[in-house]
Amino acid sequence: MDERETRRSGYPLTIPDALLRSRAMQQACSARDFREIFRLVNRRTGSSHAAMAAAIGKMTSSRVSDIIRGVRGIRGREVIERVADGFGIPGEMIGLPRRSWEGSFGDPDDTADDRTGIRTAAGVEAKVRDAAASVLDVAGIAPPQAQRVAAALEDAYHNLDGPVAGYFRQQLEVAKHDDGALGARRSLPLVLGLLRAIERRVRDVKPTVRRDLLSVGADGAEFAGWLYRDIQQPTMAVFWYDRAMEWAQEVNDPAMQGYMLLKKSQMAYDDGDAGRILTLAQAGQHERWRLPARVQAELIQQEALGCAMTGEPFSLVEQKLGAARELLAHAPVGAPGDLGAYFNEHTLLLRNAVSYTEAGKPGLAADLFGRIIEEGALSRRDAGFFNARRSVALALSGEPDEAARIGIASAAVARAMKSERTIRVLGEVSQTLRRWCSRPVVREFREALQPA
Repeated sequence: MDERETRRSGYPLTIPDALLRSRAMQQACSARDFREIFRLVNRRTGSSHAAMAAAIGKMTSSRVSDIIRGVRGIRGREVIERVADGFGIPGEMIGLPRRSWEGSFGDPDDTADDRTGIRTAAGVEAKVRDAAASVLDVAGIAPPQAQRVAAALEDAYHNLDGPVAGYFRQQLEVAKHDDGALGARRSLPLVLGLLRAIERRVRDVKPTVRRDLLSVGADGAEFAGWLYRDIQQPTMAVFWYDRAMEWAQEVNDPAMQGYMLLKKSQMAYDDGDAGRILTLAQAGQHERWRLPARVQAELIQQEALGCAMTGEPFSLVEQKLGAARELLAHAPVGAPGDLGAYFNEHTLLLRNAVSYTEAGKPGLAADLFGRIIEEGALSRRDAGFFNARRSVALALSGEPDEAARIGIASAAVARAMKSERTIRVLGEVSQTLRRWCSRPVVREFREALQPA
């Protein structure tokens, strides 16, 4: 019995390592293709639909059958967690935090104090630093080079003529600018180097300098969280979003705290958690955050998305979207680095299209996506991502060939940019297009999603 099976000795079903490590299962988990996951478990372990339903809990054998036949799907985070726990799928494979049966960040004692055996914050943060170092390697930057990135930034503290916080902010803006063209994995090394340098320096500076550095750090931590979302590492994304909130609280920056509620609401969409999307967006609109108009508009738009996903009338969704657009139309033009400066008419309309899809109006969404993308104002990475969303809308509208053609183009960009977030959306397209799998262009699209 291997270690995973030993840890899961009290669970009724644990899929074998051979299946877990198979290319088919890894691909299905990466795309959250639950029809394929269920099919593999059913066929390769011999588990009946009833046994699978019992292992997951709060599920009937008929629903398992429907999922395997493609009649029903799975989206809510709570259900996805039960599937992972029921089958023994590690959280990392399916875009979840580590499961309780996996232990904490690897071996149970890795984060424990040597003397007491108690898990410590320092131990957890050491694991986070190790994970960050691994991302530098994945990004194609060897450890010595990655160390030089951080060392150069730290050296700048002593050598720059101007305030070091200003230098850090300048470098952060460079990374943000490059992200759309280079992708998250190429942008992460500089951002993590900046954050590492800030964490070290804030211990040794005067309070005024500390506040300046932590203000930049909060901005950088939010951006790091976004980059981890793009490469589908939600545990790290949550860590940096929480760190951004903590630093914003320390420097008494209410606007940044409200902004982080918006970011957490948007991350909840990655998990399909409609209730959390809605309540976080509403919490972010409280007047105590003193948010700029563009962020307020984005929060109202996010609330509209939550309303669409919770089944509110389409008239209410449209009302919220209209309010967001009206507020944005009168928002003052700010500097590029201002909070929410990226939120413009194009961004609003693209997000509106997502809301239309969730509100059951995929035809409207597909048209709106197409119109904005074809204007050519988006970065390469963003165009690839929103083409994936456009492909979803087209598939739901019953236009399989056009959905597949757009999906093929999106997949090429996603591979080049290493955007796992886009690949995940294309996995949704693949599931929707199963009923048309005999069509040549659909087969070509599904082949384009296969790992190289």
